[in-house]
Amino acid sequence: MTEFFRPDVQTLPRDQLRALQDERLRALIHRIFNQPITFFRDKLQAAGIGPDDIKSVDDMPKIPRTVKQQLRDDEAAHPPLGSYRGAPASQCIRLSTSTGTTGRPTMILFTKHDLDVEYDAGCRSFMRQGRKPGQVVTHAHPGGLNGGQALLGGVIEAFGSLNVPVGLPSSADDISRAINLWRELKPDHYEMFGPVLHIFWEAAKGMGLDPEKDLNMKQPADIGQYRAISAGLDAFAFLGSACEHSRGSHMCEDEAIVESIDTESGEPVPDGTRGNLVVTSLTKDNAMLRYDLEDVVRIERDPCPCGETHARAFWEGRRADIVRAAGKEILPNDIQMSLTDMSEVTRPELEFQMVRNSDETTLTVRVEAEKPSDELAARVRARLEERLGVAISLDLLETGKLPRPFYKPLRVVDE
Repeated sequence: MTEFFRPDVQTLPRDQLRALQDERLRALIHRIFNQPITFFRDKLQAAGIGPDDIKSVDDMPKIPRTVKQQLRDDEAAHPPLGSYRGAPASQCIRLSTSTGTTGRPTMILFTKHDLDVEYDAGCRSFMRQGRKPGQVVTHAHPGGLNGGQALLGGVIEAFGSLNVPVGLPSSADDISRAINLWRELKPDHYEMFGPVLHIFWEAAKGMGLDPEKDLNMKQPADIGQYRAISAGLDAFAFLGSACEHSRGSHMCEDEAIVESIDTESGEPVPDGTRGNLVVTSLTKDNAMLRYDLEDVVRIERDPCPCGETHARAFWEGRRADIVRAAGKEILPNDIQMSLTDMSEVTRPELEFQMVRNSDETTLTVRVEAEKPSDELAARVRARLEERLGVAISLDLLETGKLPRPFYKPLRVVDE
């Protein structure tokens, strides 16, 4: 039987959930005008929108979108924190920065309420994935101003699990210390991106250990990018996760309005169709209004067998990571999902890169394997060509040949 962290909310009938969203959206719009939250008020006024003009989710396309660069520009124009904050620094208890994956990092403020919203959403995610309080969860997120480590650790603790942060594998001593700790603890779950997991995996083998048997370092049952969805620390880090049916990530729609829109028109795209991920965080003190993450997502709203009524999203990747070949737009997740069941290249995680070059007739892909061979290369190439429908130029490399970033994977490189 499916267990829910918040059954009263997660199984709310769709009509009641929609009514709750409408109510919270109206309250947010009025707060933007009355408080005011200057950045968003000015955007609404410039679009000819007053405090009573937004009445329901149906009105979302009227609202101008906000992208990351606009937040950066606002911080530069109104240093140091910008004018888009819903709560002043004096009411906040934590400051972090974004990762800077797409440019200069932005600053992120959390009130206690903001953290409680994230912790509640994160606990829902853990329970959807079959986690249990009392388990040992380890992670290697960077600390300091990067907010991921503290936020993830807070969710782990709020859920009642043992939080074991080991930090980045930035030195041989750090790696050895973490591995020796894991030999004793045998963590139940490893929360880390593939390249980092690979660094520890390969180091453990170099120490004469079997990572699976000696460290309990296991590959997730449902690998790939569909296990969870995030709108980043700016908007909503723990937006959702997949249940046992692996039909996309159930989103916390009581706390956020999530759209998949046409990047040009801003209008919603049909369910199951790729569009830009746009998120409005409804209840946070530091709310975001129609924040376009410039990510690619699909949304499904048909009933899920688990009983959760909240819509499900499939995060496909960053729009900036699209590589064009043979008239098609290919994302790293297309590679991931094509090879996910080929054990020869997915142990412990699939490591690959797509190469963006001037020749758009073929797609160049680099894939690692523990035991590369011509026969395996032929099968990987055939699989990719079958699934993607484009000609593939494949480099099958020995494990360890691709870069190992300390945080997020580097899946697309320019030739």
